[in-house]
Amino acid sequence: MFGYITGEVTDIRNGIVTVDVNGVGFELAVSQNTAAECRLGQRQRLYSYMQVKEDGIALFGFATVEEKEMFLRLISVSGVGCKVAQAILSGIDPDSLALAIFNGDTKLLTRIKGLGKKTAERIVLELKEKVVVDAAQMVLPVTQNPDLQINKDIQNAIAVLCSLGKSRQDAEKLVDAAAKLGASTADELVNMAFRIN
Repeated sequence: MFGYITGEVTDIRNGIVTVDVNGVGFELAVSQNTAAECRLGQRQRLYSYMQVKEDGIALFGFATVEEKEMFLRLISVSGVGCKVAQAILSGIDPDSLALAIFNGDTKLLTRIKGLGKKTAERIVLELKEKVVVDAAQMVLPVTQNPDLQINKDIQNAIAVLCSLGKSRQDAEKLVDAAAKLGASTADELVNMAFRIN
């Protein structure tokens, strides 16, 4: 019903941000990440989601469209309600969460306060095909091959190879071999990796 609410922030406490819009104070439940973006007395736009239940109506606010979209994906998962989704987004930013889901990293997810193993597994199962991950973020720092010096070009090259179906370990080996043959930019590394392969 409300896409976003814009007004002066008049109060921030206990996970609630109050925004004054022409004399009407809207209370929005927010994650810790969104609360950190808000400043008392400043004009703020919060993207919003309204939850209607038998026992009342609640407004949830988000500093970014990406956080709201991730929230909506989370509450689409069986057993994940609005409060759990908000708790998850308080424990991890949307980009890192998308990456963890993409990589099936349930260990990272279960470190978030209030998120158990079964729920984490369900989130990965139901959202793995729905999250959008930037190619540059797809690969975490390489640990399998200690000889491979990590830089942005190498990370991007590994990410591209992974997106094309290579396992992370195979992608690392190919990029390492390409780097030893003199390739340095992401494009050179990928092209050389295909020639090696």
